[in-house]
Amino acid sequence: MTKKVAFVALCFLILTSSAFAELTQPDLDKIQSIVDESVKTSEKHLKQYIDLKVEALDGRMDTFEKHLKQYIDLKVEALDGQLKLIFTLMIVLIALIVVAMGMPQILSVRQGKELRTQEQQIKALQQEIETLKQELMAGS
Repeated sequence: MTKKVAFVALCFLILTSSAFAELTQPDLDKIQSIVDESVKTSEKHLKQYIDLKVEALDGRMDTFEKHLKQYIDLKVEALDGQLKLIFTLMIVLIALIVVAMGMPQILSVRQGKELRTQEQQIKALQQEIETLKQELMAGS
């Protein structure tokens, strides 16, 4: 049994002898180059991944921008139509107000002219009557 234990202990010592080995500068340089290469590869893959994601986002943003522009254009066209309608209604209302305010003025001016012409006719007739009365009195 002691031989077995000694044999197992000897096997462990042989297998673990590499744990006591020292790393030389070329070994450290090789490990450093492997780590650097691994980091470069990881950076390269990460950069490619980020570039793909950025391109995908650019595409989505372009699509979103296009749809937003179309939406805004539709809303502006709708507002433009409403503003044109409101402008037309305002013009019609202003015209109605002008007509409503102007018609009585026009009618009163017209009536005033008619009254003056009638008064002139009445004066002319009165003068004619006076003239006829004087002729009638002078002839009797």
